[in-house]
Amino acid sequence: MPTIRTRHAFGPRDLSRFPSDDDALGRSLLSIVEGAAVDGKLPRPSILGFRADGVERYDIPPIVEQGGNVHAFAAAVAGQPGMETVCIAGTVGIRRGRGEPVPALAVFLEWEDGRWWSALRMLKERQLVDELGPVIRQAEDGDPKPRGIGGWWARSRFQGLKLQVHAPVVH
Repeated sequence: MPTIRTRHAFGPRDLSRFPSDDDALGRSLLSIVEGAAVDGKLPRPSILGFRADGVERYDIPPIVEQGGNVHAFAAAVAGQPGMETVCIAGTVGIRRGRGEPVPALAVFLEWEDGRWWSALRMLKERQLVDELGPVIRQAEDGDPKPRGIGGWWARSRFQGLKLQVHAPVVH
């Protein structure tokens, strides 16, 4: 994979904010994403990596702007030692039929064993609307996995993807 420059942040994992339970983690992340969608300002999409004791966040728009493959990048995050869960969260474009993509809030989490959890919240005129609540689906309920997302650990193993993070040089 080529070198991609993106904003990233690392920090300790606060289990009250990022619990270890699948559904609780997904709902917490959905709440964070919904809370960031205020007055038409929509949260930037991010890739999040969760370890037992830490959280990593990578900004997606610079990956796309540099011609990078977001799913390969997510697979590289999954390929790091000790990674438990990888998530894509934020504002995404959802295409219904052949029309133009419309903005929606999304959270998709995947675990190494193939479990996944997703929430999608359609927006109306870039705003949260109470009657358009989230649609939550998960592997544990036997729901079909959304097309075109996930499979990050398998891809990481198959393609040998591992993320190599280099801190910026400050003079």
